[in-house]
Parts: sequence; C-alpha cells; structure tokens
Amino acid sequence: MLIPEWKIDPAARIIENEDYVVSLYDLADGDYDIAHIRAKHAWQPANDSVAREARIAFTLAMRQLRNQ
Repeated sequence: MLIPEWKIDPAARIIENEDYVVSLYDLADGDYDIAHIRAKHAWQPANDSVAREARIAFTLAMRQLRNQ
C-alpha cells in the first residue's frame, strides 16, 4: 500500500520512505504511536515532523483498509 512518499506494511506496522523507516504500535481506538524511527542515512536525524507525518499516513492507510 502506498500513501504519497510512504510505503506501508500494515501487518508489520512498518512505514518507510526514501529517508526513514518507522515502526508503530497500536493504541486504543484504532490510533497508532511511534515505536522507533531509523534514518536510512547517517547524516539524517529523526525529528518530530517525520514521526507525525508517518503516524498520520499510517492511520489514513489503516482507515482505507477498513473501509474497503
């Protein structure tokens, strides 16, 4: 499944783009939070905006799956 710039593996709860791999965990009520962010390039620090964007993209993807 793809959300622009993000490749999503719903079963593994992993989302990645060209710069980051983000793993998530389930919260209550179908929400998700960040378990771990790994930058694919050593010079790139992970930051809050990456975490927020990944969480939003994953949540949207999971909603799309449920509505199919």
